[in-house]
Amino acid sequence: MSVSDRSAIHDDAEDIGVAHDFGGVPRAGHFSPYVFVLVFGVLFCLIDTAALFGAGLAAAALADHLGFGSWITRPVVVGLATAFLILAWILRIYPRRRAALEGGEIGPPVRLLGGLFAGVLAAKFGEHGLSFLEIAVWMAWLLATAAIAKTCRLLVARVVRHNVGAAYLQRPTVVVGNNDAALALVRGVASDESSPYRLVGYFDDGQGRDGPLAEVLPYIGTLDAVSAFSETYDELDIFLAVPWTAGSRILQLVEQLRFMPATIRLIPDLPAFAALTTTAAAAAAKLTPILHTPPLPPYQRVIKTATDLGLGTIVLILLSPILVGTAIAIKLDSPGPVIFRQPRRGQFGRLFTVYKFRSLYTAKADANADTLVTKGDSRVTRVGRFIRKYSIDELPQIINVLKGDMSLVGPRPHAIMAKADGKLYGDVVPNYALRYRVKPGMTGWAQVNGWRGETDTEEKLRKRVEFDFYYISHWSWRLDLKILFSTLPAMLFPSAGNS
Repeated sequence: MSVSDRSAIHDDAEDIGVAHDFGGVPRAGHFSPYVFVLVFGVLFCLIDTAALFGAGLAAAALADHLGFGSWITRPVVVGLATAFLILAWILRIYPRRRAALEGGEIGPPVRLLGGLFAGVLAAKFGEHGLSFLEIAVWMAWLLATAAIAKTCRLLVARVVRHNVGAAYLQRPTVVVGNNDAALALVRGVASDESSPYRLVGYFDDGQGRDGPLAEVLPYIGTLDAVSAFSETYDELDIFLAVPWTAGSRILQLVEQLRFMPATIRLIPDLPAFAALTTTAAAAAAKLTPILHTPPLPPYQRVIKTATDLGLGTIVLILLSPILVGTAIAIKLDSPGPVIFRQPRRGQFGRLFTVYKFRSLYTAKADANADTLVTKGDSRVTRVGRFIRKYSIDELPQIINVLKGDMSLVGPRPHAIMAKADGKLYGDVVPNYALRYRVKPGMTGWAQVNGWRGETDTEEKLRKRVEFDFYYISHWSWRLDLKILFSTLPAMLFPSAGNS
């Protein structure tokens, strides 16, 4: 690898984040390229629609000049542009991936537009027939639209790549291993301008051993540090370039990362990969087997976040009278703060502060939840008993949603020291940490299926976690809406056994 390649890699590593740990290697601050791609997918759709509209107005003027303007008029142009805009997103013809920013691929939009034109021309042909001149004008409209759209797209894509570059369009990537195959991978990625990977550094258990990557990438730490390094990333790609004889070490690493926002890729044949040319290694890097991915695809994470922010704002406005009234009632009922704050673990196991209306007497509050609140608990205030029954005490968590700590729908965040039959939750359910693969929610699949309230027994906890796992593995926007619409009846008519 050339000196300039090494310099470019180090420059990229310095630009990714604002917080630096692990010997100067950045940990956080990366803007998700998927949000960026989605924004520009919308932009390209609008460019194509504008090209269709502009070329259509020109075609309408030409048709009027040639004497058959009744079939290409401004209302027809507006109608076709509107139909194109709607169908383009219903049919998902704009890719939700980085390749969308290249700008040159306009085949799917042109095919859709051709279909719309064919429908209009078929109707025209069935009614009055078509002349060669009429067909020529419609074809000119189609070709002009394609030419204008492609030109504008390429100009926008060029400006984006020049001014934004890899900092927003590539995912932070680390290599695990320090051998010739790892070096071939790094060379291939560094030489590929279209690569989705942005190399940050490498991990290796042989700290004191010189290797091919020692002068190429920053050394971050041993394999035991990979999990901690990935915690503050919204996404991270990890290439495993370790011998298969270290199978137990690979399994251990995958186990540690199973609820982290990481995509783990395996180089299956180290000697063969090491022998690849730079160009072949660049292509092979995109085709390596995937051992682990984050729970939700990128575009689904964008949809869920947008839903949380949009509906969350509406919910906050609608709930304002209830929030104010509850706060006044709590203040009049007993001395102490209105809001109760407690640390909880959120997505990827990160700690955050959850907000709830205080429902216990201040002097008897249990900040660590060492003892769960049960029915008839003397620590609960009069107002607290009512707001806990109808889950009103959870409503301040809408602030957590808008802050990004929580989602409207997801597994409920449990107190860190909470116990079921005297055992910590993680000791009761072996795979309990898998709940951290998604953001915790104000409501969830378990709650709308009758499993609200305390989880003081192992049976209750296992049942709730069973519903949480179902939600994580079957997530869809439709399921979120179903849960949201089912939440109000579940709150107003709580099950007698789980209130």
